[in-house]
Amino acid sequence: MFLIPISSSWRWLTLRSLTTTLTGCSLAVAPSTERLTLNSEFQRTLRRLKPEKHRTPLKPRPESELDFIESAGSRTTKLLYDTTVYIDILQNRFPRRGDAMLRAAEAWHSPVTEAELAATCGLLDPAHAQTRGIMEQVVAVIERRPSHRTLATDSEIWREAGILSGTLARLQGYKSDQRRRVLNDALLFATARKHGCSVLTRNVLDFDFLQQLDPSGKVLFYR
Repeated sequence: MFLIPISSSWRWLTLRSLTTTLTGCSLAVAPSTERLTLNSEFQRTLRRLKPEKHRTPLKPRPESELDFIESAGSRTTKLLYDTTVYIDILQNRFPRRGDAMLRAAEAWHSPVTEAELAATCGLLDPAHAQTRGIMEQVVAVIERRPSHRTLATDSEIWREAGILSGTLARLQGYKSDQRRRVLNDALLFATARKHGCSVLTRNVLDFDFLQQLDPSGKVLFYR
């Protein structure tokens, strides 16, 4: 017996199944008591995030309602770096007013940002004169990240990130490329939340939206 969802209305179609009899195989319609059943962990995540309660597009909050490094002081002790941090440090664009915080806080890393940095090595034009030097810088950054400060993305994190990114894509009408980007952001956001970190990022818009969907996650922004 197979249950197949029909469109988005969660109605279910019972298919005629192939039944083996004494005389061979025949088609028979068998009543089904199967129902869509979510495991308890998934149910808990859905109950916590409540994607069905979000019906209208999100709007950016005023910067006065967001946490920036200028006003954070010593309150933030564990930071999970977004890819923007590595890029800005490599390009000497990270704000100097944040240097003291970087030195004082615990720096944590994610395989998600490693993948985004690694993608650069594949995207760069091999024929360009600066490609080799940039790749060497990227490799050095990745290899300096200690393994004991890298937070894995487990099934719980993937589940939360999937719900958050799907909700955001629906509300904001994101296209496929935007959905892939925001999934990575949601993975970082969910990882930081689970491990008591604040995401450190220059990406104000996406992480503002994610925090609106799940205010329990912490984000620290910089310009």
